[in-house]
Amino acid sequence: MVLSGYHPSRVKFVGVLNFRARGPIHVGHSKEANVLYALKLPNGDLVVPASTWKGVLRSLAERLAPSLPMGEIERMAFETVGRAQGPEEARRNVREKGLMDDFVKVLERKPQTRFDQRDVEEKLERLGYRKDAEGKWQIEDKEWALVQYLSLHCPVGKLFGNLALASSLKFFDSVIRSGLQRRPGIGINRNTGTVQENVLYFVETGDAYAAVPLLLSGEVEPRGSAPARLLASVLEAVAEVGIGVGGRKSAGLGLLELESSEFHAFERGKDGDERGALMANPFDAEKMGLREFVGWLRGER
Repeated sequence: MVLSGYHPSRVKFVGVLNFRARGPIHVGHSKEANVLYALKLPNGDLVVPASTWKGVLRSLAERLAPSLPMGEIERMAFETVGRAQGPEEARRNVREKGLMDDFVKVLERKPQTRFDQRDVEEKLERLGYRKDAEGKWQIEDKEWALVQYLSLHCPVGKLFGNLALASSLKFFDSVIRSGLQRRPGIGINRNTGTVQENVLYFVETGDAYAAVPLLLSGEVEPRGSAPARLLASVLEAVAEVGIGVGGRKSAGLGLLELESSEFHAFERGKDGDERGALMANPFDAEKMGLREFVGWLRGER
């Protein structure tokens, strides 16, 4: 089961980020013969799909999360399931960190040291688990229940989705109005580091210095929470060092620098939204620059 909106989200926002490509961009679509074609519309405009944006920013969030101040359960969740590449790795991490004994004790209402009894019971109910007439949890796969419980506490998962949560951020496809070029490349033998003979290919790219827009929206937990602060750190990093999208980044393709941005955000039930008027059109909320929005997410204003 993947929950959508498991926590009563308090912060809703929409943001428009305008990037400038510092080199050509290649978001791959297909390969025919020795040509790597870019993803594009019938009119030739290049496309950066929402999935690419989500993957790039999630990867950045995973790198930033270890330095983020978190509660004990949030850090445990990130280290156990936040970095796991799928269910089996998450299960293995749970076993290797020795968490099952304390979790079983929680289910049996016995003293233990790692988990909060009330929080575990509340989250298990949200996940759809139930007790029998004698008050015993009806859970066949306790290991998986623990993975799901920890998933509900992972700051990265709360933003980008995980084994128990749907993503709270929504990304939109970006259309890049640009010319098309085919750049030659040669094959490299990874074992020897030398050029491979008779391996010549071409990569279809957009123009350098093309404008690349990104529209995203989302609902995150209250300002100052770990997910809100993590999102603030991600946006701050993007503003300071840029971001790389698409393929062939090791060859210098896909570097984007942020030129401008604006955000419209409000707390549900506050900031003029007492009657839900801003839910229909968040663009009516107060306009903020990136720095201002980052401080707002952190609860600094």
